[in-house]
Amino acid sequence: MARQRATTSAYMVSIYDDPDASGALRFTFVPRRSLWARDEGESLVPAPPYIVSVQDRREETEFTWIKLPTQEATREELEGIARQRVSARHEWLEKLRDLVATVKGWADHLGWATRVVDKKMEDAEIGNYKAPCLLLHNETIRLLLEPVARDAPGTEGVVDLYLMPSYDDIASLYYYNNRWNVHYMFEGATTVGNIRDVEAMPLTKANLRKVFDEMKAHAG
Repeated sequence: MARQRATTSAYMVSIYDDPDASGALRFTFVPRRSLWARDEGESLVPAPPYIVSVQDRREETEFTWIKLPTQEATREELEGIARQRVSARHEWLEKLRDLVATVKGWADHLGWATRVVDKKMEDAEIGNYKAPCLLLHNETIRLLLEPVARDAPGTEGVVDLYLMPSYDDIASLYYYNNRWNVHYMFEGATTVGNIRDVEAMPLTKANLRKVFDEMKAHAG
């Protein structure tokens, strides 16, 4: 892991949707240690970037080079960086889609109206993307299940569930121990300074219903 970070930090990396290839990401790599290079006339000129279009097809990752490094070792290094970031992007979006689908199914069964919407997210490592959110409605109560962060200390993902539009009653879902865990300040619970410090519950239909019921009571 330390080696991966050291390799990645050697380049400034920009990631965005490839305008010329549907579903592909375009990576631009600029070496940090040589942002400027001398040409034959000894004047300073910008170091040339390396640019590649990356298509993730699950079974394999396809690379279409637009500005190819001259050294094969550099190409392999940059393809490794791109492959790792595309994989991280895919895993995170799959995790969110599974979460939203699961919560939507439970909420539908509990009598809540639901609707999936997209949220624009910014992430320097995996590029900007659209993440699924879930709107929930029951009588006069509206909730939103909204992704917050792909990575944070001690967790592999953070998603908030909160009352709309007041935002004053929040449950946070953290992904760790290979599952989503709910942190919520129930009535009568010991007061803590951070919701992460609240005793966690595994995300289950029964536990989600407890949170729904508490939020409805607070809204009333």
